[in-house]
Amino acid sequence: MKVLLTGANGFVGRHLMTSLLEAGHSVTAAVRNPNTFHRQWPSVDAIACDFMTDQDRQLWRERLAGFDAVVNCAGVLQRGPGVDPEAIHHLGPAALFDACSELNLRKVIQISAISAREGVETEYARTKLRGDAHLMALDLDWIVLKPSLLYAKGSYGGTSLIRALSALPFAIPLPGSGDQAFQPLHLDDLGRSLVKLLEDPAAGKQVLEPAGPETLSLRDILLQYRRWLGIRGGLCVPIPLWLVRAVCRIGDLLGIGALRTTSLEQILEGNCGDNQGFEKAIGFRPRSLAEALQNDPSDVQDRWHAQLYFLAILATFALSATWILSGVIGLWVLPDVGEQVAGRIGLSGVAALVVALGACLMDILIGGWVASRRAPGLCALIQLAIILGYTLVLGIAIPELWGDPFGSLIKNLPMLVLIPIWAVLVKSK
Repeated sequence: MKVLLTGANGFVGRHLMTSLLEAGHSVTAAVRNPNTFHRQWPSVDAIACDFMTDQDRQLWRERLAGFDAVVNCAGVLQRGPGVDPEAIHHLGPAALFDACSELNLRKVIQISAISAREGVETEYARTKLRGDAHLMALDLDWIVLKPSLLYAKGSYGGTSLIRALSALPFAIPLPGSGDQAFQPLHLDDLGRSLVKLLEDPAAGKQVLEPAGPETLSLRDILLQYRRWLGIRGGLCVPIPLWLVRAVCRIGDLLGIGALRTTSLEQILEGNCGDNQGFEKAIGFRPRSLAEALQNDPSDVQDRWHAQLYFLAILATFALSATWILSGVIGLWVLPDVGEQVAGRIGLSGVAALVVALGACLMDILIGGWVASRRAPGLCALIQLAIILGYTLVLGIAIPELWGDPFGSLIKNLPMLVLIPIWAVLVKSK
């Protein structure tokens, strides 16, 4: 079967693509940047698409020629610069689904979310629900899958946050009492289910809630992951929800990973579904979280990722604050200190003032760039070049700085190490 898979380069999409390929199906990935996609999967066909702009069903009609089925698993948790959940969850998919209907391409599977139901007021849930409703109104053999918490050997977004919380030293913080209920489902089991439903000609016009065989509290999940990572202790500390919400609002402002208001609200709304109906439809029992973790033990990479998750946030804050404060303090002490330093490197008068002022403003701009976490590789290279330039120029012109007991220049050495580490952590999310 020839399948068009949207969102193929996402966390869920990658695993579903693997399941489809292993089952012998031909998969074409619909992604924003096929060249980037082909770096990891050079043998998989890919076409360029973007639900932010591709909302014309005629465009999708042209792309769908020759396909037997469509699987849509594109999704974003939260609105951001250039990211509109309404477009990605509703308007773009609606054009795709309409094109399928016009071409009589009947088999369409939509990967939705268990929270996509009436009464859940997050933008994520509302837009997902509108996309589901549009598909369900069409005369197609549609299947809407609304999974509970999805996990795998790797992690992304919410599952990365869960691992990071479980790996914190001393104690595990719990939002509220930590009794929020989940039915975790391994992504390999979701992929296996997708293949069965895709290949079953009688499967159609149904909504299923893919869920694992057991209901676990968030506290149980965190403790299981802590044991899986091999980290001692298991003290859980309840955190008042008002404080958790305040931290998540800060995460919204700073754009920090899964530490967002939407993530918290999704957790609080409940993540349990009809696992018995799901098991009946797919014909097998998915693995429990304990079974999956036991059969796939953690490696050092898993522990590193979990323990470095929050350190990446702290590294961003520390680097950004260092650059910004350096520039602000430099502006504060201008013109006296700035002119004195500039004079030691052979500048005087207006030239000295301009160079000192420019250096201060450059530091502030670099600090803002670090905080934005955009193009971290290029940002890291520029930071390294600036620090090496500062160190060489000042170290030669004012050699006594090497002996400064406060380490005026020596402190640049750990900075030169931290910056590339920061770039790797930020790109790894």
